[in-house]
Amino acid sequence: MSEYQYVAFRAIDRALDDKQLGFAERQSSHSELSRWEMSVEYHYGSFRGNVDGLLRRGFDVHLAYANYGYREIKLRLPSGLPFSASTLKPFLNCDGISWKKDPKGNAGILQVSPFFECGEIDEVWNFGDYLESLAKVREQLIGGDLRAMYLLWLCAACDHQIDPEATIEPPVPHGLKTMPKRSTELLLFFGLDPLTLKAAADGVPGFDAKNGDQDPIQEWSGSISDARSRALLRRLLKEDPASLKAELLAEIRDSGSVVDWPTTVLGRSIDELLSSTDELREKANAMEEKKELAKAKREAAKAEKERQARMEKMKASPKTWLARAEKTAAERGTVNYQAAAEILADLREAIGGEKGKKLAHNCAVKMAKAHPTLSMLKSSLRKRGLLD
Repeated sequence: MSEYQYVAFRAIDRALDDKQLGFAERQSSHSELSRWEMSVEYHYGSFRGNVDGLLRRGFDVHLAYANYGYREIKLRLPSGLPFSASTLKPFLNCDGISWKKDPKGNAGILQVSPFFECGEIDEVWNFGDYLESLAKVREQLIGGDLRAMYLLWLCAACDHQIDPEATIEPPVPHGLKTMPKRSTELLLFFGLDPLTLKAAADGVPGFDAKNGDQDPIQEWSGSISDARSRALLRRLLKEDPASLKAELLAEIRDSGSVVDWPTTVLGRSIDELLSSTDELREKANAMEEKKELAKAKREAAKAEKERQARMEKMKASPKTWLARAEKTAAERGTVNYQAAAEILADLREAIGGEKGKKLAHNCAVKMAKAHPTLSMLKSSLRKRGLLD
């Protein structure tokens, strides 16, 4: 198997400025680069640029892939992780996930990079979809959605170097069952079945942060002065809106008006979660197979109904259908040979008795003589019992 690597960065909040773009250009001599994206493929060699430097200089998410098993994602969070240290600690309980805070300020980089041996995980190719999913997860994190941290923990906990029986899940955020689909697609990048999240959500209450008893944004906005409101409006019009939004969300969280995302402690191991996922997948596959069987039966019944209607027409005008069979065979090709043989077989059944057999047989002999070199035509006719 030849080696293949793919590395990508994407800016979400704002386009790179000239200085940031210049830094990105120096990181790779043959990357595809714009003010919003950077990507590079390798069949030999690997990316030697400064990944964290790129994330601190304009880019917001990073994805790295190698077909020998390496998978890594990184998210730049300009106002840090919006969770208390005690809330965050259980989500960083395995080597595959880490939070690296900047030396100054609240910003930092969240990394997920579980280990896989070569051949232990299927190859993937829809990198654009995974970058979109990563952007959605980042959006959830900035908004204080703890479900995104649980999803990233699942991705990290699939590390094949850890003990799946000893690795215990963190407290499960409520509302996990209604996690945005665009976010859950990231599970596929790490070789996880999307049903893993459904297994994790079993027995966990629902939760809608937007419809809670308290609206922290409304409470905060009502507490600031008119002068502050006007100042923020001026900043909104002059500065970067995404950066200002992240700053204000962090301020609202720091004010203490944001209620912690509710969780339930279930204490399941990653091994138990994966076993539950397998059971759900088996049921889902059985249901899908049942649906496919029912669909096949409906289609077969429809086809038979159409065939019976066609045979009624054959009874009324057999010569028309004999001519159609000859014309179809003359158009050449395996599909047409089979279609011509099918017409004659149906005509034989429609007319019935010796008369039907004779009409179909004589036409088949005529076609075989008209096309003596077409062995596939003769084979199709013989399979239908139309030629000796």
